Amino acid sequence: MRHVHTATYPVGRALLGLLFLVSGLGKIAGFDAVAGWMAAAGLPVAPALLVATIALETVAGAMLVLGVRPRWAAAALAVFLVPTTLLFHAFWNAGAESYQTELTSFLKNAAILGGMLLVLRQEATRTAPAKAG
Repeated sequence: MRHVHTATYPVGRALLGLLFLVSGLGKIAGFDAVAGWMAAAGLPVAPALLVATIALETVAGAMLVLGVRPRWAAAALAVFLVPTTLLFHAFWNAGAESYQTELTSFLKNAAILGGMLLVLRQEATRTAPAKAG
């Protein structure tokens, strides 16, 4: 049973990272469409912000998948998720036709943020120095 518990965290962390890695790569493939969507949301210099988003999602996502400085990766993605979720999934401003979609997207991002917080907590526990007795 201990082996299952030991494997659970790295697998969960990798799956969270994979979400961002795939998302970042998808944004490369659909760069113009995503930049247009960002600009329509009112973001200035959308192409430059999209390049930064792609870099963050792919690098931090890969870091989580590989377990390389996962605390830093999770912290960066957690900070990124807050304004991104508030800006792009403002269900409280959505019309009736998109309310449910935006609410679901908002809640999914909130759950992913929760996953990032769990990674931060787990990594803090794993890397904390032992207390002197």
